[in-house]
Amino acid sequence: MDVPGFALITGAASGIGRACALGFAREGAAGLALFDLNLDGLTSLKYEIETLLGEKASDCRIELHSVNIANEAQVTTTITEIAHTFGRLDYVVNAAGIAMKHPGGAAYVETSDWQRILDINLTGSFFVLRAAARIMLSQEPITSSIDGRALQRGSIVNFGSIQGVVGIAASTAYAVSKHGIVGLTRTASEDYAKEGIRVNAICPGYTLTPLTSQPEVLKVMEEKVASCVPMGRMGTASEIADGVLYLAGGRSSFVTGTTLMVDGGYTQR
Repeated sequence: MDVPGFALITGAASGIGRACALGFAREGAAGLALFDLNLDGLTSLKYEIETLLGEKASDCRIELHSVNIANEAQVTTTITEIAHTFGRLDYVVNAAGIAMKHPGGAAYVETSDWQRILDINLTGSFFVLRAAARIMLSQEPITSSIDGRALQRGSIVNFGSIQGVVGIAASTAYAVSKHGIVGLTRTASEDYAKEGIRVNAICPGYTLTPLTSQPEVLKVMEEKVASCVPMGRMGTASEIADGVLYLAGGRSSFVTGTTLMVDGGYTQR
């Protein structure tokens, strides 16, 4: 996937974020800065990556950070420290996020729930993007590990969702946050296209993760998938990570401002 540089991944302790971290390591990234509030999960991920790489484990420097991405000062300070440690920051994967259903729909959304979802999913992603972009603007383009050509100064992949382009009942705050991610991606990509920073969004559909694998959740999702997803199944975290690696790396060097739907055909109906 041509990702030889240094990557920052939020929400890395589990699910899709974890799969992204494993993917970057497998594809030869020089270093990973992994963000999550679950430090135990990050520690186990680091061990898994080192086991995966074996004798090449020392080729990928791994930094673990317990970070609340909704905390502006913490995000800015930590990302600045990471850039100093690595010497540069090449890829950002904004995978951290939360979801919540609102029984009864928009009329019954609690203000505190609304604010929490937007603070993490949208504002937190903005804080990460802003801090990373400021660093990327000051560095030289990375060189392709495949053919030696100059690529971008930096590549940012935001996490949208199928709910960034469609509405689903009882998901008011989540859908709004993901529509916002699509807007953030498109405007930031326009801001920095000529400056050598690519900004894209990946929009996963129904995906198997530790959260969605819980029996009560899985049953509902499987019923939805059977009736609404042309491919007739849920995606896997590694399939979403494959899309992220494509958008982040040199294989997509002429791609910016796009929303890549990885949803088994859900949004093409």
